[in-house]
Amino acid sequence: MARHPIGTGLCAAVPFTLFFLMLSREEEPDDAMFAVVFGLALGVVFALTAVSERLRQRRLKRLEVWDGS
Repeated sequence: MARHPIGTGLCAAVPFTLFFLMLSREEEPDDAMFAVVFGLALGVVFALTAVSERLRQRRLKRLEVWDGS
């Protein structure tokens, strides 16, 4: 998961966006825009979390605290 932070972000953003679109009302066009923006924001959060985890693992390997298993 931490090897592919962009893929992780997309895999999180798409279902959340579809879920929020499903919950949005048809008569309110702003709801659809909110769903897309909020879904992408959650995808960015997941991607940044994966990047930080990747950096943490790299640091632990460099310090020889973690063997990668």
